[in-house]
Amino acid sequence: MTSNVLDPSSILHKITQNLPNTLQSPYDALMAASHAAMLSVGFKFAGLGDDARQEGDGTQTKLPEEWNAQGPHVYSIRYSHPQSSMTFVIKSLKLGNKWIVHGLGIDDNKTATLELNVDDYTSQSFYPYTASSEQPLVHGFISSSRFNDLLVLYKINIIQRLMPGLAKPGYSEESTSSTTTTTSTEPQRQQPNRTQPPSSEVPYPRPPIFDDPTSPDRPFSGVSPSSVGRDDLNPLGGPLGSLRPLGSGTGGGMFVGPDHPIFGGGRNDLDDPAGVFGGPQPLPRGAVPPGARFDPIGPFGGNPGRGGGRGGRGRGRGNFGGEPDNDELPPPGYNDMFM
Repeated sequence: MTSNVLDPSSILHKITQNLPNTLQSPYDALMAASHAAMLSVGFKFAGLGDDARQEGDGTQTKLPEEWNAQGPHVYSIRYSHPQSSMTFVIKSLKLGNKWIVHGLGIDDNKTATLELNVDDYTSQSFYPYTASSEQPLVHGFISSSRFNDLLVLYKINIIQRLMPGLAKPGYSEESTSSTTTTTSTEPQRQQPNRTQPPSSEVPYPRPPIFDDPTSPDRPFSGVSPSSVGRDDLNPLGGPLGSLRPLGSGTGGGMFVGPDHPIFGGGRNDLDDPAGVFGGPQPLPRGAVPPGARFDPIGPFGGNPGRGGGRGGRGRGRGNFGGEPDNDELPPPGYNDMFM
């Protein structure tokens, strides 16, 4: 059985074989690992830069001395492959603490991208590194397992996208169903689903001034607001089919008779300063928000027993019910000889 060509120990050995100078930073080490991985799956070194030129006959594997001259900010290496006629470019950038790799097949302009947090895979204090260093290069990475994770991500996001279906002994493609192009040690924040309606178990609070007047905790006596206009269907008043006299006012209607509540016998609304005036029936609780400007709705009911119904004191204070004032009577003091 052929061993894995992207085994971490094999890639580390290939880095040291093809390193012409010092790895000055973790970014140098990551790009050197990228070069070793490309060589391991059959890519051929074709020069530095990002154009389509092919340099050499493809037998050179060692990087030129100037390969990291612009490091750690930017690196660019070209490759060819026996299974393709295209020229491939691997270009990496330093952006903050991230290492961003772009792979491109020049002829088809398809781009593959990988983004890594450098501190998740490398040890900053280990560098610079040379081939003659006493410590092995594996110490420049967090661990062998983390370095293997790096190679798997590189294979999925760069190699497999540039050369899908690549045939190489010891190489097999990875499943991409559970792997993303970006790795991070920070937990992913769950975004709220703004299209989902709020749960019925936790309803949005309603301002108190708009409380439902029919709720059990705030009962009221009176006609439900949903029954507004029902009397228009019963112009005679009273229960349909009853023999009560017209205009009695017991069931609404369009006729006003002497026994209608507007001429007395109703409740005295002034006796209840907390109530809201509104004809024979008060407005439901909460119909008028506190502090709102509101003109009372008449005619108002009166209570003859409390001085609010018919009587000669129609202009007295607090009389808002009963018949109109007795304007036909003489004014007070009409027979005073000194007036």
